[in-house]
Amino acid sequence: MDFSLFRTFNLTERFNLQFRTDAANLFNAPHFNNPTGSRSSGNFLVITSAKNDERQFRFGLRLAF
Repeated sequence: MDFSLFRTFNLTERFNLQFRTDAANLFNAPHFNNPTGSRSSGNFLVITSAKNDERQFRFGLRLAF
């Protein structure tokens, strides 16, 4: 689950400042790869790995005029 949060501050009549934060994979849940293997294999349709999708945050400031 991704998440975004921002807050805008009015500095003057012409200028405002926005503080923004974004989070990718907020709960740090694993995302599994597709099952692999051939039908004759003992691990047919078994998920053996997960994608490297760690939690990431991004912070930013935006000045609008």
